[in-house]
Amino acid sequence: MKCRRVMPAGLGVFLLLLAAGSSSAQTLLTETTWGGAGAEFTGDVATAADDSAYVVGTSDSFAVDQFGTPSPRIFIVKFAPNGAVAWQRIWNGPTIHGRPAVAIGAGNAVFVAGFTTNNGGDAVLLKFDASGALLWERTWGGAENDSANAVATGADGSVYITGRETSFGGGLFVVKFDGAGNLVWQRNTNAAGGDAIAVGPDGSVYAAGSIIRDANLANFDVLVVKLTSTGDEVWRRTYSAGEVVDARGRMAADADGSIVFAGAIQTQKRNSVGIAPLIVKLDQDGNLLFSRVFTGGETADAVAIAPDDGSIYVTGTTTSSGAGFQDAFVLHVDSTGKKGLDAVTWGGPGFEEGRGIAVAGATVVLGATTTTAPPYSLLGATAKLSTPKSIVAPAVGAIADVAGVVSNPGLGTAIPNGSTTYAGNFEAAVVRIVR
Repeated sequence: MKCRRVMPAGLGVFLLLLAAGSSSAQTLLTETTWGGAGAEFTGDVATAADDSAYVVGTSDSFAVDQFGTPSPRIFIVKFAPNGAVAWQRIWNGPTIHGRPAVAIGAGNAVFVAGFTTNNGGDAVLLKFDASGALLWERTWGGAENDSANAVATGADGSVYITGRETSFGGGLFVVKFDGAGNLVWQRNTNAAGGDAIAVGPDGSVYAAGSIIRDANLANFDVLVVKLTSTGDEVWRRTYSAGEVVDARGRMAADADGSIVFAGAIQTQKRNSVGIAPLIVKLDQDGNLLFSRVFTGGETADAVAIAPDDGSIYVTGTTTSSGAGFQDAFVLHVDSTGKKGLDAVTWGGPGFEEGRGIAVAGATVVLGATTTTAPPYSLLGATAKLSTPKSIVAPAVGAIADVAGVVSNPGLGTAIPNGSTTYAGNFEAAVVRIVR
């Protein structure tokens, strides 16, 4: 693996031209930071057909509350293929620092899901066009806190969100909207929290989240549910490994109907308990194809599948390698899970987190958060995997209708004065790497 160090090229946009013969290794193309005087935390990244990248997250740099205190907002920034900012928006609804999600839909529509503190706490879904116009906004929930943690789109223009609801008994929810923002159906199940959602090539909907194992409040499994596009349950499974596993790294669907979810597994490290990145693949019938632990990181926060060869890309954080105290990593795994193909870390001397990942042709796009100014380093890293002792089993419970309320808050968006010149604190970053 070749190491590339990039020096600043002005306004936070950094371009490294490829050297001849470097295509066999992951090589840096561009890296851009974005933010203001406050704190920006990246939540997710997605790519569109024109090779642009959309980064979403939360920012407290551009709004204040009635007391003049910084007030977090959901942000979305579109980056051109060369790393320059095409446009930037913040939604005017109040939120908390968290992990908004983004997905590209039919007609290059851009969907952003997250959480608003309005109405006691509701899930929020926004639809933008490719030029940055807000087409519609919706909130969903009840009297308590209900947050959307992931979003996925269907080929027919529909959009699905999942998260954890506490208004209807507490559980994993899945809500479907059509392309015009109309509610189609809403379901929930079990005392679980929804972290991941994906739509298969046949329109099937998969959702996953953490669920307490038996009566032991210290042990958690991953619950995976498959639904039809009409909201009927097909199957449900629990994935168990060790004492605690989760699906915080969200989910991706492959062309054969299989799914991959990523997250974390509790591990024993010498005399202490730690966590490590987890990668799990199930077939369309809920059977385990493989389960792997990445030994070079602490947590997996996003996963993507390359459409050409079905190989898997995972990002998260590592403290065991890299340029600083904590770096983002990008791990590349073959479609069978038999081996890690390669891995890199990205970061500076401070703290970085890998929070989103997407694959567009020959390019991997990393969405990250950084606490340091450039320059950054792209360094080779271990791609070693191990196999945990795990079980996939049928899960108890049933899908049920819920009576969440859908509203149009009518709050609109604003254009922030975010900059690609590093301003300090936490900032969002988008990094393009040649596969």
